[in-house]
Amino acid sequence: MYSMSTLPLELKDLIIDLIRGDKKAMASCGLVSRVWLHLSRPHLFGSVILRDHTYKDFLRLKASRQCTFTPSIRTLSISRPEMDKLYGMDFTELIPKLAGFPSLTCLRVFHVCWTDLSADSVNKFLAVFHDITELDIQNTTFEAPHHLIALLARLPRLEKVTLQVVRLQRKYGYPSPFDSILKWIAKGPPPIRTLRLSGIRPDELPDVGTHLRTLGPTLRDLDLHLVSSTSSRTVTESLAPHLACLAHVAHLTVHVSLCEHKRHWKAYRALLAALPHEPPALETLTIFLEGRVYVNHIVFGHFNSTIRAHTRLRLLRISLQGGLYNSWEVKEFLRQIKPKFAARGGVELEVGLSNGEP
Repeated sequence: MYSMSTLPLELKDLIIDLIRGDKKAMASCGLVSRVWLHLSRPHLFGSVILRDHTYKDFLRLKASRQCTFTPSIRTLSISRPEMDKLYGMDFTELIPKLAGFPSLTCLRVFHVCWTDLSADSVNKFLAVFHDITELDIQNTTFEAPHHLIALLARLPRLEKVTLQVVRLQRKYGYPSPFDSILKWIAKGPPPIRTLRLSGIRPDELPDVGTHLRTLGPTLRDLDLHLVSSTSSRTVTESLAPHLACLAHVAHLTVHVSLCEHKRHWKAYRALLAALPHEPPALETLTIFLEGRVYVNHIVFGHFNSTIRAHTRLRLLRISLQGGLYNSWEVKEFLRQIKPKFAARGGVELEVGLSNGEP
């Protein structure tokens, strides 16, 4: 009989990959064999989430002499309760205690209020997270846009940035945070490859559109999420002329929120029409449609004719979010469109529905 320690390394890797979603099973394997424990560490400890009720225990464990998992941590998430801003962890005091993760490349911050951003705080942040390549900031409050820029500009290896609902404590008198961020990118920051801007309001879209054309040639993945109140006129005037200049973007994702009001359907059509025709680098196009109404043949017909103009696509993703999309009409359209894309050769179509896939 073979023991686990005598199994070929390739077979052990394969088994670990198969059960990596079952943390209890991986932990059990680690108790039986030290070799399995070593192989499962990247999956067991690769991603850590710190919350108000767990971060103190984590810090005590990290400070213990028996702690051996810190080299395995690649992604660190700091998440506060969305409505609780008075109690719990102090973000600025927590940062210096998070040093000592040599493999850390991704930092994710959720619901953090960071309004006392002194020079000392920035220096501590840089000392701990100097080598991260990915930064995800969501529902986080800064006192002013330049405070956020002060952090981003000090991360020389940053390649991927996700910004979703970045709040300002003193909103009035300051420009849009997106405007400040994109200006910083245009001045020659680290070579960012992925940029995601979520929750873009209509008043912010002109700033975003103006600076999109100045993004450097290293940008390959762009994700824009517009709020539902965006009008077709705003899309046409503020965004359309600039999307056509993104010749170097290979992967473009657009989120469109639809509702029953006619102007939102016009904004959706204007956005699709704004996509650059024959972009030399565009390989993947992902469209997220979020809505509460049935999609008729007129809207989908416009969608079909617009997408067909992009002959160099290799992958098209359509995600329909909303229960009413799971209708016979939508399924029939998707049944008809898939063979058309398959006939073009080299183009793969992925379609997802909220209540199943046709």
